[in-house]
Amino acid sequence: MSSLIPEPWKFDPPGKLRIIDARSPEVLAEHAEAWAALLLCSSYASPMVSYPQVSAFLETQVRDTQSWLCLFAYEDATLVGVLPLIAARSIEFPGFPVLLMKTPYDILHTSGVGCLTPAGREEILDVFVSYLNRMPGRWPAIRMRELLENDPTVHCLDRAGTRLRGVLTPGGRENHIVVPENYESYHVGMSSNFKRQLKRGRRKLDELENISFRCRETTRAPAENMRRFEEVEDKGWKGAGNSSIKANARNSKMYALAAERFHKEGWMEWNFIESGEATIAAHFGVRIHRTLFLLKICYDEEHAGCSPGNLLIENVVKQACETRDLDEINCVADCAWHKNWQMKERRIFDLVILPKIPFISAILSSILRSDTFQRLKDRIDKHCMNPDPSDTPRLNP
Repeated sequence: MSSLIPEPWKFDPPGKLRIIDARSPEVLAEHAEAWAALLLCSSYASPMVSYPQVSAFLETQVRDTQSWLCLFAYEDATLVGVLPLIAARSIEFPGFPVLLMKTPYDILHTSGVGCLTPAGREEILDVFVSYLNRMPGRWPAIRMRELLENDPTVHCLDRAGTRLRGVLTPGGRENHIVVPENYESYHVGMSSNFKRQLKRGRRKLDELENISFRCRETTRAPAENMRRFEEVEDKGWKGAGNSSIKANARNSKMYALAAERFHKEGWMEWNFIESGEATIAAHFGVRIHRTLFLLKICYDEEHAGCSPGNLLIENVVKQACETRDLDEINCVADCAWHKNWQMKERRIFDLVILPKIPFISAILSSILRSDTFQRLKDRIDKHCMNPDPSDTPRLNP
């Protein structure tokens, strides 16, 4: 690991808080149980800020030229804050060496990683930033991508008396299905064209042999379900373009680690359409409380005429209507095909927390808020969007 970040430094947090600066997978694992408990009592219980996802990302995706740390805030024996950060590079302004840091982010694998806190304790982010501002010989600038409007990090900026110098800009939206009372009333609201597409897809799917819907699959080991998911995803354009999970050893390891750790917490949810031993469509999902997050989806393009991706989502919605144990199916994305499913949207934001450098911070803040910067950012984001309409995690670079 590179030495972009100095060794942990002295810091006296307010009140009864205790800050832990963790920098190894072994130390992260020591906090896994407390981390899960914090996630479940947060107003933002997303898998993106969970131990399984963050730890798997930090262990596999951080480059050799980068460094990472994860800050934990304990109040007595209770964990009240988690902030994972990657130091990307150092920029030398005259007299002001700035360390560019970011929360875990990748265009294909993450979104919305901010500061995890219990509801009403958003001020913990202030404490973490104060710790970072004490970093010897560095001025930290922190970027967070695609924070949801209900993220504690966003709420912290609205809190009176915050000491943060943050620039919050619109970052798009993510869409979700509100689980209806019954599927029949939900189906009525769909367009006639889409209803015909689903009907035609069911008819073609029935022509295949030994078709089965295996939703909430639990009979196989996570590694076996991961293998099946990777294989079908790799068969299509993603495999040809080297953007599938299987095409990249680091990505494959990350998802395998995350799946095992989500499974251990009881949150992993696999959904499949299968024809005998062949996988037709699949979901890599995570269910926390009453929300199912579809982190990755795929289908066999040889059977595209069956609309297998849509039929699998239809089956998941139907099952949720019957079991009444889900309120929401979150697609963690913003795609054109979501309109067919009458999805609701939430706004997302990008955030930059600037160091408190005299004069320079004010200038940087003005630049980041300018229309010129926003137009440039929009052009870069549009250029870097993944073109896949079925599995684009909406994410900017």
